[in-house]
Amino acid sequence: MQTRYPFLLLSAFASVLYASEVLAATCTATPECASLGYKYSQEECPRGGLKCPTGDGYYCPTPRPKCNIGDIFYTDNTCVASANHDSSKTVLGIVVYVNADGIGGQIMAPWPIDKDGNKTSSNSTTMIWGGYGTDISSLPNYTIATAALQDYDSCGNTNKIVAQGNASTYPAAWATRKYAPTTETAGQWCLPAAGIMNNIYNNNVAIQTAISKVGGVEYPWCCNWSSTEHSSQYAWYASLGIHYGLTYGYSKNYDSKNYVRPVLEF
Repeated sequence: MQTRYPFLLLSAFASVLYASEVLAATCTATPECASLGYKYSQEECPRGGLKCPTGDGYYCPTPRPKCNIGDIFYTDNTCVASANHDSSKTVLGIVVYVNADGIGGQIMAPWPIDKDGNKTSSNSTTMIWGGYGTDISSLPNYTIATAALQDYDSCGNTNKIVAQGNASTYPAAWATRKYAPTTETAGQWCLPAAGIMNNIYNNNVAIQTAISKVGGVEYPWCCNWSSTEHSSQYAWYASLGIHYGLTYGYSKNYDSKNYVRPVLEF
């Protein structure tokens, strides 16, 4: 019996060695996340995405695009430089702001709208901001231009304005909420904040070029309402002919009134 032990040990060792060779021959390297479709960051998947089980990549069917100011933005959630405009696609707006991380931002409608949220074919329809004499307590007051220019919260501002009163009281903000070029974006459009208007002022040539490329209405030199409040009597508006492109000179109910151009976060 003792003479059989070396043979048994040798056989066991051979079996282990053979099994190791088989595993080495059949195992492959773990695929890269990007090759499996997990090629986005968590920030690019705002509605939630599926994280790669072997890395940090995410997959989401409609990621937030990376665009440049002056790009044309389409309803399929893509954007291109105005020189590469694809006329077979439906235009949603013009990129007027890009977030600090380069992902997402805000687009502006290529035309002004009326109080019912309908697009207009010329800069002829105006409306008041509304609520003269009322300070919306939830809305910050910016009494100097340099402070107002730091306000990019178009939709946050608009939410507070429409919560304060109805369309008769605050027609400018409510008009943007009525604007619905697509079913998917209905109720999501906003009155642009002062910082967004400063971007338009600083990038006017690129934005005007894109507007013209898609057959829109030229952004006028004066005057467009922002959602940034100055005080109980005044709100900021844009005028491209002055320093910073902003002035609070119009009261919320001033007779001359201003135009409205909706923006949308993407």
